[in-house]
Amino acid sequence: DGSSSNATALFALGSVATGTGGSRWEYGQATATFVTGELVLLNPAGTAKTLISSLMTANADGYDIAACQGQINQGEHAWVAKQGRGLYVLCTGTITAGNNTGVGLGANSGRLVVGALAGVGETMFGIFLTSSTPTDSGQVVTQATLTWPRHVREQ
Repeated sequence: DGSSSNATALFALGSVATGTGGSRWEYGQATATFVTGELVLLNPAGTAKTLISSLMTANADGYDIAACQGQINQGEHAWVAKQGRGLYVLCTGTITAGNNTGVGLGANSGRLVVGALAGVGETMFGIFLTSSTPTDSGQVVTQATLTWPRHVREQ
């Protein structure tokens, strides 16, 4: 169940599972409190960190990007989504579903913004919004399809 977390590990950290509709999940432990839809980095040992700009090169160290599907308190264990349809992602500002300008990592860690507002090196691939966020919404959870979430480091 990707929407709940536990103080005690129920599975081995780093375990990968296939869910409904071919979704892919990884079991990890939170290093901070994460909210629904927040994007995190998972290291090979199953430790989850908030996805922030300074960690965007962590893919080279074997980290994967995933989305929390419920609140996970610091130190708790939970399944986070790495791939699938109808998954929650956290956004800031207005983003239209199917937006052809893409999405990027916002200044607020773990949140997406419309691609044009992302800083250099913060463009995200493998995330397709299937629901729009309201105009000037601040922070909002919306639905997306995750194929292989990753960043593209522009020069």
